Amino acid sequence: MAIAPHCDFCKTELTDFGGLLFSPPDENGMAKKMHLCKACYERITNEK
Repeated sequence: MAIAPHCDFCKTELTDFGGLLFSPPDENGMAKKMHLCKACYERITNEK
């Protein structure tokens, strides 16, 4: 079974490398990792 990650913002399947977004750590030192497609990465960071 192949891994088919989806963008955590727009929910589309990632067909190309996008980006990762990490939350600040909580009181236990744990951070959330979110996958982003290229379009959502550009929208969030205002980069192209």
